[in-house]
Amino acid sequence: MAEDEIKISEYPERVLIDLTDDAIFEIVDEGVNYKLPISTLAEYIDAKIEDTSIIGEMSLTSVSQPQTFDGSSFTKITSFNKIQYERGVDVDVDTDSISILTPKDYRITLSINAEFSNNQGVEFALLQDGVPAETLGTIQGRGTGKPVYIGGADIDPLTIGNVLSVGAREDSGASVDIIFHKVRLTVEEV
Repeated sequence: MAEDEIKISEYPERVLIDLTDDAIFEIVDEGVNYKLPISTLAEYIDAKIEDTSIIGEMSLTSVSQPQTFDGSSFTKITSFNKIQYERGVDVDVDTDSISILTPKDYRITLSINAEFSNNQGVEFALLQDGVPAETLGTIQGRGTGKPVYIGGADIDPLTIGNVLSVGAREDSGASVDIIFHKVRLTVEEV
């Protein structure tokens, strides 16, 4: 089935409640009426999910409570609250980590939107087994109410049992409170 054969808008005009494989999903979008069996829609969605290279992802979906970071060492960010994907890895928002179950190369992507309690610089890192594996650099805070963004990606060979998390530390030896607006850690097969 070609992708352009199915078009689904956000506002379906009618969806049958009694869903079986033969039930028809009907939607009107921009004056065009689309109909297809639920089984076809399910096959299409399953194929799209399998086509994605993302196998693990966790995120923060609401503004976090402040977390304090100092300059002594990297402290794990403990703000994740939602598993977006979990396929072939162990994603655990209770421990704010993703555990690798299959040895291979992975692309690890991190994005953070946060506000700092002061204008201190904060260094962020991808932690592998609790140790900085890749630093994303230092970003200068702008103070309360002024979020900043930092992100990065890296390709790493990982083995069974490696645990990925995200850490931060204040870079001048003082301390800073950080409120996270959005945090996302993604693991993809390469």
